[in-house]
Amino acid sequence: MVKRIQKSKILLGASVHAITDFYSSFIVGMIPIFTVKLGLSLFLVSTLTAVNFISANLSQPLFGYLSDKYGMKRFLVLGPLMASVFISLLGITSTYWVILICLFLGNLGVAATHPPTAAIATYFGGPRRGFANAIISFGGAFGFSLGSIFIIFIIEKLGLAFTPLASVPGILTAAVILKFTPDIGISTQLAGPASFFDKLKKVRRPKIILLTMIILIAYFRETTGIALLTFIPLYLTDRGVELLNFGYIFMAFIIVGGLGGLAAGFYSDRIQKRHIVLQILIFSALPCLYAIFIFPVNISIVFFILYGLFSVATIPLSNRLAQDIFPKNAALATSFSIGVATGSASATVLLIGKIADILGIITTLRYVMILPVISVILLFFYPVVKARIR
Repeated sequence: MVKRIQKSKILLGASVHAITDFYSSFIVGMIPIFTVKLGLSLFLVSTLTAVNFISANLSQPLFGYLSDKYGMKRFLVLGPLMASVFISLLGITSTYWVILICLFLGNLGVAATHPPTAAIATYFGGPRRGFANAIISFGGAFGFSLGSIFIIFIIEKLGLAFTPLASVPGILTAAVILKFTPDIGISTQLAGPASFFDKLKKVRRPKIILLTMIILIAYFRETTGIALLTFIPLYLTDRGVELLNFGYIFMAFIIVGGLGGLAAGFYSDRIQKRHIVLQILIFSALPCLYAIFIFPVNISIVFFILYGLFSVATIPLSNRLAQDIFPKNAALATSFSIGVATGSASATVLLIGKIADILGIITTLRYVMILPVISVILLFFYPVVKARIR
């Protein structure tokens, strides 16, 4: 582990995270377009976001393992390349099934970059790992916030046939990393010789319980967030918000959340009980979440953005908690707190979409809002389990 933060490595992680997540959010801006163009039910709409996030997350443990074992560079090149090429084809696809295939393949590229970029914070963050995690997480949030408005702008100004132009930033990023970035061979430098799964068999039960708790909390957060991002474009556009304006709203939602993540990550380096900050953020998000569907549209937009502030801010904290449990396999440990949790949440959204076809968007989301409450309760038991490790 390095003794001081290596800024160039952290900047590299944040930049690649930004580019890949830039493409991951295209589908959020295109949901109203596909809904009208293809006459989609809420279940089929939820399938779009489910495939998008399942592909980007459930495969992360595999990429995390490979990254820890073989080094990061190949995945930092492969990720932006696959994401940019396949996701930028969405506008020229003619059928629903081809859209799903493009989303699946493109988001495998997103999955390839998440574990290594998160691990960069642990390996090169020095004593500021929490803040390094937050910077890299903010890079992803910044890219994710721009993606939807960027693709909406291309479609509104040029037309659906021109979405392949959006692939240029990702292709250029992959080319620059391939030519100018040396490999980061974590397996030979920093990771222990035993695999994560071998260690998992020998680790004490309290650590397994802690990791499970972190995965569950992330799962509840992501289920709520993905369900909201699936249906909020339809909810707001049905109430007169123009699609491009929704792009700006979504950008504010993610950027404000990313700034909250920076603050949370910075603060987490200065306290021992990081789970308390995580609990406070989730608790603070709850009233904002409920208020979205109570007030008139202009006020609900404000609460939607405030929910982003508190919710997105929890991501670097939950990543840091997972990495603290298995510091020598940070990429793979993070892939569980991000990948497994988000992938499972994405699969759950398929069920939520089916329920929404029956009960409607607002009623369904009110049931989903119970999940963050469970997270707050679960975190009360975190220090009890952690005390058993000592």
